[in-house]
Amino acid sequence: MSQIQQDPDNTHWPDSNSEVASQDTGRLIYASICSIDGPVLDEMRRIRDHAVHNNDKFGIRVALMHRCGWFVEWIEGPPDGIRDLLARVSLDTRHRSLKVVHESVGKPRLVKPWIGSIAEPNESTGEFARRVMALHERHLKGKGFEPSSVWRSLCSPLPGHVEVAAAREGSYQRVMMMSAARTDAFSLLQWVANREKRPVVHRRFAGAARDALDVESDYLDLPDQALQGRRLIANARKGLAMGMTHAFLPDYAAVVLVMDSDAGRNEGLLERILTACQQVHHQPVIIGLGANGWFSGALRASAEARGHRWIEARTGDDAPDLSTQWWALRQALDGLAGT
Repeated sequence: MSQIQQDPDNTHWPDSNSEVASQDTGRLIYASICSIDGPVLDEMRRIRDHAVHNNDKFGIRVALMHRCGWFVEWIEGPPDGIRDLLARVSLDTRHRSLKVVHESVGKPRLVKPWIGSIAEPNESTGEFARRVMALHERHLKGKGFEPSSVWRSLCSPLPGHVEVAAAREGSYQRVMMMSAARTDAFSLLQWVANREKRPVVHRRFAGAARDALDVESDYLDLPDQALQGRRLIANARKGLAMGMTHAFLPDYAAVVLVMDSDAGRNEGLLERILTACQQVHHQPVIIGLGANGWFSGALRASAEARGHRWIEARTGDDAPDLSTQWWALRQALDGLAGT
């Protein structure tokens, strides 16, 4: 990952009362073939500027992904508002062959008027299209999955066909990693990928205009680890201020704090992680990863006071290398998975 600016400190969402709403809402996801002639990122920024201005006044929240020449859009809000938006976007010449892959009423996940991302493809357009059609057909038969599972099936799929991946959904161990300083979480992820000879998938997320700058997030699948597979997701610290991180935070079994020798940095990042978890009403295990001297009773006390289990993945007395970090972290993750 390139060196990128990190932060800001704040995880609040000024346009959505700073937490996920509890009441049920309409939810719809569709996929369509991109017809844009030119840079997709530039067009998505124009879409963002329009959506941020218009969506919030209708109570609509949208996540838009471009992958493999397709758009995937997840919409939440009042059912009438969703239908009106769908009628408008169906006439948009920037895409075609729109297929609804999910529609339901249930608990919301999206908290911003607009969230956008571009994913680096690790499959062919034909493979992606087959997964779209499989989900579309399930939807028509009334056998669809939860919206977060549908989104992942298209935008960050588990290994295997839709049906195979769906069977592993509930037991796949998802772990978010964030570093207290620099881009250490990304370096560790890349080292593990090289060791395991597995590809890293690169994504870039863009939030509403008031958010931080675009955020990078990489993930690595380790299908032979844990009970049914493991996914490591490296996120930048500033990702805690963006809606997509919060939308999927409830699916993480653990959040790894890749620690630094600076105690203030460790405590500051932990507080931000705990605040984000509190806003989405989720209590993942928090794993501190670092040298013996970097741990303190204050870290454990802060995590446990908010109802989180705190695990220390200690690497010894010296500043750890990547190999030692992975050894310590894998012991902790395997313990969580019961392997």
